[in-house]
Amino acid sequence: MAAGSNAAKPSVAEPSAAESNAAKPTKGERTAARILDAAEAVFAERGFEAASLREIARRAGLQQPGLYNHFESKRDLYAAVLDRALTPMAAAMAAHMREARPRQALAKLPAVMTDLLLEHPQMAALFQQALQGEASPGQELMRGWLDRLLAQGVETVERSAAGPVDRAGLAIQVVAMFNVTTGYFLSQRALDSLGAGDLADPANVARQKALLGRIGRAVLKS
Repeated sequence: MAAGSNAAKPSVAEPSAAESNAAKPTKGERTAARILDAAEAVFAERGFEAASLREIARRAGLQQPGLYNHFESKRDLYAAVLDRALTPMAAAMAAHMREARPRQALAKLPAVMTDLLLEHPQMAALFQQALQGEASPGQELMRGWLDRLLAQGVETVERSAAGPVDRAGLAIQVVAMFNVTTGYFLSQRALDSLGAGDLADPANVARQKALLGRIGRAVLKS
């Protein structure tokens, strides 16, 4: 027997029961997440007004009364869908804008937003519904988020400007970049008809981000 073969091996501490439980979502949390996934898809397909809680429950594998154990109303459910996707997005966008020179950061922001939207691609449809649809409780919630997200880009450039800023012109630039970025996530049918593959394919995402970079640099030079 080789020397040292009987030496005690270093032990690896087992996680405590509390630590193991903290890392795992509860049954209620898993159910809520399933409801949010279903609601995000239904709201994106049909809009806030036409979305049915019955359909959301069906897709989540629940009876409709089961939804009310987690969300009090359709408006509360819609607000939770937005908060889940857009709170991290707003935080990441704000951090990005702080870490680089404002105009450089603004030019690169569409690529950052693309990565964020890949986690919740249905948000693009909800954005467009809010921009174009009739006023409703759900649309008002989304428009509040849109105002916040778009204002981040405009205000960052304004704060760094050495002189007066054409706010209207800058707003048009930001809105244009926003539309080009989110429009990609509404284009799967067009990609299918052109035989271009899935919009989430890494190669297509890389092409989109390269295009956004060229457009962003051109827009901000104008």
